[in-house]
Amino acid sequence: MVEAGLGVAVLPSLAGSMLPGGLTLVPALPRVERRLLLTGPATRPWRPHVTAIRDLCQGTGPAM
Repeated sequence: MVEAGLGVAVLPSLAGSMLPGGLTLVPALPRVERRLLLTGPATRPWRPHVTAIRDLCQGTGPAM
């Protein structure tokens, strides 16, 4: 609908690289931040790739 000129959308900045050529991303002001949470099974360990994402988010994993 946005591409057809019939509306607007609120998207995270990461979506900017996926926009079609005729659209632009305009930052919302004031800047809005959000807290992301990870959840997983309580009865078994998390898989290694999930643990790696958790560690990166906490700033304890290797820099990319």
